[in-house]
Amino acid sequence: MSPSNFFRINSSLGTIFVISTSEGISSVIFGRGRLKHFKNDLNGAKLTEGGYAEKSGREIQLYLEGKLKEFQTKLDLSSGTPFQVSVWRELLKIPYGKVTTYGEIAKKVNNPHSARAVGNAVGANPIPIIVPCHRVVATNGLGGYSCGIEIKRKLLRNEGVIQ
Repeated sequence: MSPSNFFRINSSLGTIFVISTSEGISSVIFGRGRLKHFKNDLNGAKLTEGGYAEKSGREIQLYLEGKLKEFQTKLDLSSGTPFQVSVWRELLKIPYGKVTTYGEIAKKVNNPHSARAVGNAVGANPIPIIVPCHRVVATNGLGGYSCGIEIKRKLLRNEGVIQ
């Protein structure tokens, strides 16, 4: 599915771009540099402001203000492999203010010895914040975050998980 809409958010985390297709949200991108890379991959396709991207962007704003705990948006997860999509769907089940480990997610996707593969799938999540990959931590600490560990800390602080 080709991306069609976008919405830009100026937030405490920096500039965030929400991208959608006709099916739902397909990407959340932190920073103009990453957006430029994303646009280069569009092969000339144009994005217009609005659509699912705007609705979800407004939800992200409310989330970052502490006024929203659960997103009500449609998602387009078609960019993932079947394994990645199974991991991303599992991430959607992690409640606001809670964390789980890569190993626990591996068990829930019926692949208990695949914590590293789960980590790769979590890192490939194209829809951070809405698909809450920031809620997955290592057994010995925070683990990584594709958008930067400081953003992960801020998101977990926002949810009251860490100080």
